[in-house]
Amino acid sequence: MTVNRRRKPASVNPIKTGQSLGAVLALQGCYRAMPLLHGSQGCSAFPKALLTRHFREPIAVQTSALQEMDVIFDANRNLEEALNLVLSKHRPDIIGIIGTELTDVAGVDYQSMLKSYKRERNMRGGLAFSVVLPDFRGSLESGFSAAVESMIDEMIQQVGHRGSRSVNTRQITLLPGSFLTPADVMELKEMISSFGFEVIALPDISTSLSGHLLTGFSPLTRGGVPLDSMLQSLQSGLTIAIGGSMERPARRLHNALGTPYKVFTHAMGLKASDELLHFLHQISGEPVPLRYCWQRENLLDSMLDAHFQFAGMSAIAALEPDHLCSVSGWLEELGVEQKALIASYETPLVAGMEREVWIGDLDDAEVLGKGADLWISNSHGIAGAQRIAAAFMPAGFPVWNELGAYMSVSVGYRGAMEWSNKAGNLLMQREAGHRESSVRHR
Repeated sequence: MTVNRRRKPASVNPIKTGQSLGAVLALQGCYRAMPLLHGSQGCSAFPKALLTRHFREPIAVQTSALQEMDVIFDANRNLEEALNLVLSKHRPDIIGIIGTELTDVAGVDYQSMLKSYKRERNMRGGLAFSVVLPDFRGSLESGFSAAVESMIDEMIQQVGHRGSRSVNTRQITLLPGSFLTPADVMELKEMISSFGFEVIALPDISTSLSGHLLTGFSPLTRGGVPLDSMLQSLQSGLTIAIGGSMERPARRLHNALGTPYKVFTHAMGLKASDELLHFLHQISGEPVPLRYCWQRENLLDSMLDAHFQFAGMSAIAALEPDHLCSVSGWLEELGVEQKALIASYETPLVAGMEREVWIGDLDDAEVLGKGADLWISNSHGIAGAQRIAAAFMPAGFPVWNELGAYMSVSVGYRGAMEWSNKAGNLLMQREAGHRESSVRHR
């Protein structure tokens, strides 16, 4: 179908988030990592505030604290000072230099600077990489994917290309998309490991942003996949990518090491879960575990129970591209009319969707979604949903209006059942509110 845009002079209540925030999120899934944003202090304050508000966890991030005059004379001097401070004081295993609009528009060559810095100091035993992420392109999703690809590039450079590694056919590298919650990543790891595989998720936010209690304080990330496991993932016999945006990192592994890969655009709903479990059954030769057979029955029963709540209903969804594709497939299975689908930016996955997709913002959602019964977006959409009298279902990033959103499951049969029940309950509450309102006004 077509991809459309409404003509207007400015974005109103945008759903698009800067790419640098996606890169910071990716590094939170790596153990003892430090994202270093090469830009002004506000460039790090914004991602830190939003991520802390969403996950309700401390977020590791540093900045080179550029001022206007620094950019004019020598921005990389600030970066060198920041690197010296971080490496000497915190000693991270992984450090990622993330470009911002300020440095990328100014044309600062921090990638060459990092190469010479590592060469002069003979840096060994860690992982240091840089990634160019101007805010005028892409969104959170593309920034997350680019950071993972840069990590993989640096790992490949450290261990060498194909022919210099042993392949473990019972080990799978999982590349989870940015739209997946820590609980989603945990569920996917359990699904794959239940077929007898060892799973290494890259990055793995299920062990860093899942709300576990830790004593003391560390400026570095305190969970996620360790560096030695990241390097071990290069020996995997297969890569599974969840989300169209993660195909590039998977392809990078394939081109450099010959690792075969399989991309699932999403893993939400009956059809997508069937495809994932059937694929795992085929490559492992193991039967599908009984618990997933029961979960499939539970999902079918919950869809039947909620039939009267969803019959004749319409929905609007405004999300990141991969997440939008996932939610659209789930709504299709429920028989809900999709009044409008709005993505933050255009991707090949969005362009290939069977339904019409709009590239826009939450103001477009409000205009195109008039008369919709269900509104699905991040927490910035609450006011818009209220104005068009739609039930609001928070999803994506950021979500701050409900507790535990980061631990909600959407993948697999269990995730689809949870979402179906949640959406059905919201529609029931909306209908009950309308009845009460009509009684009061008589």
